[in-house]
Amino acid sequence: MNAFRRIVPAHLRFLVAIHVILLGIFSIFRGITLLYNRPSYFFSMDRSLSLMEAFQIGLWFDVTVATYALILPYLLLTLAYFRPREYQRMFAFVRIYCGAVLLVSLVICAADIPYFNFFNSRLTTAAVHWKNNLQVAKFIFTQIEYYPFILIFAAGIWSVGKLIRQLWHQTWVRTYAHHNGRNKALATGMASVLILCGLWGGATPKAPDMKRAWFSNDGFINQLTLNPVHTWFDSYFDFKVNIHTIGAAVSKAQQQLGVGDVQYSSPLAHEHRYAQQARPMNVVLVLLESMSANRMGIYGDPANLTPYLDSLARTSVFFNNCYSNGIHTNAGLYSTLYSMPIMMMQHPMYNGVSEYTQFTGLPVTLREKGYQTQFFCTHPKSFDNLDVFLEKNGYDRISDVNDYPQDRVANSWGVGDESLYEHALNTMDSLASDPEGKPFFTTILTITTHPPFTLPAFTKFKPTRTDPVEITYEYADWAVRQFMENCAEKSWYDNTLFVFVGDHGVNLPTNLDVPLSYNHVPLIFHAPALFSKPEVRHQLANQTDIYPTIMGLLRKNYVQNTMGYDLFREKRPFVLFSQDHKLGVLNEQFLFVARKSGRETLFDYRSGSTTDLSLIYPTLADSMKNYACTQLQVAQWMIENNHTGTPVRIEKKQLSK
Repeated sequence: MNAFRRIVPAHLRFLVAIHVILLGIFSIFRGITLLYNRPSYFFSMDRSLSLMEAFQIGLWFDVTVATYALILPYLLLTLAYFRPREYQRMFAFVRIYCGAVLLVSLVICAADIPYFNFFNSRLTTAAVHWKNNLQVAKFIFTQIEYYPFILIFAAGIWSVGKLIRQLWHQTWVRTYAHHNGRNKALATGMASVLILCGLWGGATPKAPDMKRAWFSNDGFINQLTLNPVHTWFDSYFDFKVNIHTIGAAVSKAQQQLGVGDVQYSSPLAHEHRYAQQARPMNVVLVLLESMSANRMGIYGDPANLTPYLDSLARTSVFFNNCYSNGIHTNAGLYSTLYSMPIMMMQHPMYNGVSEYTQFTGLPVTLREKGYQTQFFCTHPKSFDNLDVFLEKNGYDRISDVNDYPQDRVANSWGVGDESLYEHALNTMDSLASDPEGKPFFTTILTITTHPPFTLPAFTKFKPTRTDPVEITYEYADWAVRQFMENCAEKSWYDNTLFVFVGDHGVNLPTNLDVPLSYNHVPLIFHAPALFSKPEVRHQLANQTDIYPTIMGLLRKNYVQNTMGYDLFREKRPFVLFSQDHKLGVLNEQFLFVARKSGRETLFDYRSGSTTDLSLIYPTLADSMKNYACTQLQVAQWMIENNHTGTPVRIEKKQLSK
């Protein structure tokens, strides 16, 4: 040991100890992630070789992340090594910095496990993309299953400081003791070589190549290789979609959307005029929390959790190939109401730009057409920036948890669905009696099928299941039934168009790293007075199509300045969606996936195959990528250049200029 101390300087012994501890944290939590999310994999002989390779690749990521984290203290301590002085403040900073590295790594790894289980994604900044994080904290602290990870965080705060002090005193002697210039140069040279190897770039350090993570046909195993500390900090950088000049992208988007001569201030704006007389119908839009197609019997789920929604789909116009544009409620609201796609890694209503920008869409256009507009949610309206964004963009009023008695609050997310529907129904009764005869447009955002999966204490609903998740889906379906049966008794029912859509789906186990259950949602148009017979339509649909489709059903002349299609009059070539750091593009058979890492794949999702077909069908993969990137690039450009609001008609003289 004394010989080791004479050869290896104290600061390197300290940093090696920190490095080994970091590798231990990353490896242990990778194992916990495996056991927590896929316990069956741990005992699967068929996957043993893939898991071994995943842990090997994961160690490569871990070494890289740990090495990057320790570059700063290495440089500072090397300076002290060559220029011996009393660096008390610098040494204190190094100890605090290394303690912070350990603590942050511990917290991120602990938070990554439940996050991955819920979102099928390693931890990214999407976890904190809310305006009201106190509401999220309240939810987390009411979730018993999160307590182990909270305890890890609490224990980490206490233990890390103690550990750093102990390591420092065990390894530290004066940095220059027993070392002449030759020894210092030799030790530093060898350490620098190891640092460069750790950075995995030889003489040119570079960021970890995440493409290497995709080595198998199992999406979970591929994601298991990733380091959550790296994915967290990497998510601060934009997802690259700008593959064209903006002029070329706009021109392509115009072709995709059928825009002819530009006559408005926005290059995508074009008129929709209808020969038939307009229908002054009320519109009720219901966004069903976490209502994945995979949870419904009409799509083949044997659990029979949604018998009423299934029957409603069978007696209405039902689009069975609809996909949400994102995997968060804010994304579902934004795309459904304002008919714009979701940019990966962004909160569409709270990203530093959108909240200051005017949009057009359902609430804006219908209010311009004389509608009364109101939004109903169960939680504080400040959550997700709803109060700022929605009131600025078309809603007369937002009803939230403050409109209910305290005894109606069911959990950390506010009231249950039945209270929400009851309040919305009473409000719509009042709106229907407007002295000027104005129709109404209301939006209802449900909540009960969101964790913590608890029912209101006062409910009359009687479950038939024992699983808490299944019970809440039964309850959500029951609440829709009560609402619709009560609506059917109202005088305004026959003059109302009801639209039901999932805000997003749920993450259900799959071998793909992009579970379609998270975006495949039901879309139901119900209006007995409007549709002579039920119909199932199999065409592709996105949430962005709801706005132009409703306007077409109402036959209200308007200027379309969004990226949606009227599903009764136009055909969408592809659907696109975001899963945070993954972009998905679908046609009737294939799924194209572009990842933030740069890895791109093409799957035959209809057959359930996990084989990458991008090299077999390169033209198809390229056309799907071009379509999605064009839409996203133009959408982002429109937001940044204030072209998303109600467009202004340009005179021909101005156009000629």
